Amino acid sequence: MDALMLEGWTPILLCGIVFAIGMFITSLKVSRKSLFSTSTVLSLICIGVIIYSIIGVGGWEGMGLGLFTISILVGIWIGTVIGAISRSPNL
Repeated sequence: MDALMLEGWTPILLCGIVFAIGMFITSLKVSRKSLFSTSTVLSLICIGVIIYSIIGVGGWEGMGLGLFTISILVGIWIGTVIGAISRSPNL
């Protein structure tokens, strides 16, 4: 059973995957300008949470919060880039 849970990394990876899929679906519904605006705002929120996890929380709890937030940040930008490329008229 522990092999299926990837030693505790599954929730962190799933969180990033969910945000990547969410940003991809969002990219299909909105314009490119609003997609990049949304990605930028969410990225700034993630950076703020990362700074809070380092300064405000600290310790192992802060490291866990930081890993979740970094996974979300990577998922946001992977979903944004894939969505922007898939909508490209040059393909």
